[in-house]
Amino acid sequence: MSDRPKSRQPKAGGPRSRPPGPRSGAATSQTGGNRRPGSSASASGTGARHGSGSTGSSGSSGSASSGSSAGFRRTVERLSYPVILRLHRMPRWMVTIGLAALLVAGLLAPVPYGPVCLGVVVALMAWLTYLAWHEGDRSRRVIRLVALALGGAALAMRLIAA
Repeated sequence: MSDRPKSRQPKAGGPRSRPPGPRSGAATSQTGGNRRPGSSASASGTGARHGSGSTGSSGSSGSASSGSSAGFRRTVERLSYPVILRLHRMPRWMVTIGLAALLVAGLLAPVPYGPVCLGVVVALMAWLTYLAWHEGDRSRRVIRLVALALGGAALAMRLIAA
């Protein structure tokens, strides 16, 4: 046995410990430890994230549409980063209960308030789906689209029933 003390690094599963700055997208997206969509998106602002070649700049043609869509995505990621970081710093139970309350209010509240609450939930789902689109495989994308379609259908039914 050696007399050296064990490493004094904090436990990985500690009380919600996070690094002080943006995360590296390659470190979290390949290990599957990233549970919240979009949290590793635009990690460094330089486009050096996992899957960055598949967002419109793949292929040999340098058309303006693929460059502008990549620029738009980068702008959305850059503007979304502070909001995602704030959501990520909140306790998970608070985010879950807040979204569940908005969903229940959207489904059960009277007409002027219900569709508005449901619209907020669907808009949040669409925003997070857009940010997380490059993460995961095809089956995860299909699940995200189905959930978004169900939310949109619920919103449409609330508006039509009004």
